[in-house]
Amino acid sequence: MKGVQVEFTAEGIHLPEIGLWLDPAEAREAAWISHAHGDHARGLHGCVFATGRTLDFYRLRWPADPAVPQTLCPVLFREPWEWQGARLTAFPASHIAGAAQLLVEYGGERLVYTGDIKLRPPLCGETTEVVPCDRLIIESTFGLPIYHFLDRETARERIVACAREALSDGLSPVFVGYPLGRGQEIVHTLCSAGIPTSVHGSIARMIPGYEVAGYSFPGWESYAPWATEGKALVVTPTFRSYLEASGKRIRIAYVSGWAALHNARARSGAEELIPYSDHADFAELVAIVEGSGARHVDVVHGYTEAFAAILRSRGIDAYSRGGVEGEAAEAEG
Repeated sequence: MKGVQVEFTAEGIHLPEIGLWLDPAEAREAAWISHAHGDHARGLHGCVFATGRTLDFYRLRWPADPAVPQTLCPVLFREPWEWQGARLTAFPASHIAGAAQLLVEYGGERLVYTGDIKLRPPLCGETTEVVPCDRLIIESTFGLPIYHFLDRETARERIVACAREALSDGLSPVFVGYPLGRGQEIVHTLCSAGIPTSVHGSIARMIPGYEVAGYSFPGWESYAPWATEGKALVVTPTFRSYLEASGKRIRIAYVSGWAALHNARARSGAEELIPYSDHADFAELVAIVEGSGARHVDVVHGYTEAFAAILRSRGIDAYSRGGVEGEAAEAEG
């Protein structure tokens, strides 16, 4: 079996035989974008393969430039296409709306690149399918056994209960979310429960993309500093400091994988900890690896050294390809 040649570089993952980059950090001739977070969807590439939802978000962040010729190539889940002698197929990943894994069939080998991924069904988004493969490239943001996250239903109940309790105490519950992904999940959860919700502009800007995907946000309002009483607030991390200094009576909820840490309250300064993430926890990562049947695993992002070592202890041929330890690994940019 010849297999697929893979180069791990500071600019991204490169498949030189088929001239394709996976989530490159700089503009390239041809790129696969797994999802539209700012640390994965970067640069005006010549040819961009991604799901239609991801391309919509990507275009919002990277408007077309007449001086840069570009072709956007939307793909559908489970419908293969040919590229430079390889057969490529996208499969769902439960990270954010539009997120996808990529199966590359070339040289008699099946290679899967997960991008950011989780296994449990998300509050908003498609549910991951574990794809059988010979070689797997998987992210490991939370690749340590200390990380255990809530399932979708429990997370929903905790978010709603937190909001209602704060409001009954005369406080404004503040949920901090990234502009794309968890922000919309929290807003959708609150609005669906009938809780008046005020939304920061950076998060509100991406709501239409989720509405097109079939998720409703009944009754949300744009954030206005003079109209917060009796409402849940969903804001970005940078806006939180403004609220804390504003003198408003607030209660902060930390909805994050990092909320699973024993020192999360001290680290975050939040009164409510809700360990829900758009990344897989440790058990989910192991299940994805084992379910894939991969004979070779490359671990990228997060706790790569530790997770690769754990996989090797389980008899899996695994290698660390570099990562960023700590909370920055989950940052969305």
